[in-house]
Amino acid sequence: MRRIDTNWLGVAEGFVTLFDHWETATDMWDGVGERQVRHPIQFDGTFASVPVVQLAPTLIDAHSDTYLRLNMRAEEVTETGFVLTVDIWDDTRIARLGVNWQALGPLDDPDEIWDV
Repeated sequence: MRRIDTNWLGVAEGFVTLFDHWETATDMWDGVGERQVRHPIQFDGTFASVPVVQLAPTLIDAHSDTYLRLNMRAEEVTETGFVLTVDIWDDTRIARLGVNWQALGPLDDPDEIWDV
């Protein structure tokens, strides 16, 4: 378990369309075998230490004739961002993939927060 020892918890969140490979032929739709997409995400601010990042697929437009084989993860997580990485393999065909992400961690500068 990771304990955040602070009263200043920061939350960064967003949505990204990781790829939209329907309009033009690309490997994620037309390819076979191991394929990967990496997308850098930058936070709006800076955390005091490396945050915890949660990912949730919210849009998957996949071909119905093949199995969905998908590995999605946050890599290279730092205080300022991370790399959203997705692997697919075999004959999986994905035209569009959208992901919601959320990062939780201690704030870098508690003076930026005002108390009501």
